[in-house]
Amino acid sequence: MPSGDIRPASGDWRRAFAPLGVPTLIIADHPALLETALAAYADWVGEAPAAAPVIELRLGLGGASSGKVSDGIRIEGSRLALADAGIDGRADARTGRARCVVPPRLLDDPPAIAEAIDTLLLFLLARMGRPPLHAAGLMLDDTALLLAGPSGSGKSTLALAWAAEGLPVLSDDTVHLQLEPEFRIWSFARPIHVFADEAPPGDHAIRVRSGKRKAAVRLPPASGPRRSADRAVLVVLDRAARAALDPIDAEDAVAALMRLDPGFDLLPLESARAIRAAARGGAWRLALTGDPAAAIALLRTRPELTRSA
Repeated sequence: MPSGDIRPASGDWRRAFAPLGVPTLIIADHPALLETALAAYADWVGEAPAAAPVIELRLGLGGASSGKVSDGIRIEGSRLALADAGIDGRADARTGRARCVVPPRLLDDPPAIAEAIDTLLLFLLARMGRPPLHAAGLMLDDTALLLAGPSGSGKSTLALAWAAEGLPVLSDDTVHLQLEPEFRIWSFARPIHVFADEAPPGDHAIRVRSGKRKAAVRLPPASGPRRSADRAVLVVLDRAARAALDPIDAEDAVAALMRLDPGFDLLPLESARAIRAAARGGAWRLALTGDPAAAIALLRTRPELTRSA
């Protein structure tokens, strides 16, 4: 257990931090639960936020000691219910409160606990002024290029190639947009998920994403640890025989991106506002071929991208 990271208080263990800039408090009745949560959000565990928490997550041991068939995730309005392998999770966006009860046997499976915590916190964060945008976030100088498109459009492949050039990557698939009191792009430090034949040499964990087995490639240190930006350009991805990058009308970009993939369609009004806000810095269409290097060359050699932001 990392020294200083977990502090007992009133019979429990707690830590305040601010994922995506949202003050959050985690309270656990077992130190290993809090340690798992802090490891999953390590990039955000620093000084305690000055503001009072608007999200509170309670973690506890209990429930069934044997596995059961997953009931999956159910969302009804502002509430989420999670049942998976004995884990019982609940979140309510109206109150900003969530709880997660974990069977003791899962203390030996931190990734399973971390995934449940992630599901609950991301549900609340998205409804606390951080709606998600299905886009890769690539940093060019101080501007985030938000490469948006549905699953399979090439976001992760471009992000991996961008990182290979030693350039900062915010995310390969999802960014979160803050609209008030000022515009800001936020992301988590997560591996890039690509098909195994696209991954660089080395051992990579295999994860299932959108029903497909993919290699989880960790970002090199040179591509991090920046997790936010306050300038953005929206880039809509398309497929073509020849690589091209052309400016488009902001409303055309919004219309193209409002065909929301499952999961992103839960907040249609918030998503529309977020997409329009991202397009204020400029909107472009990037035609992709099978060569990510050609697309990267276009993005890096168009100074209008950063000027328009």
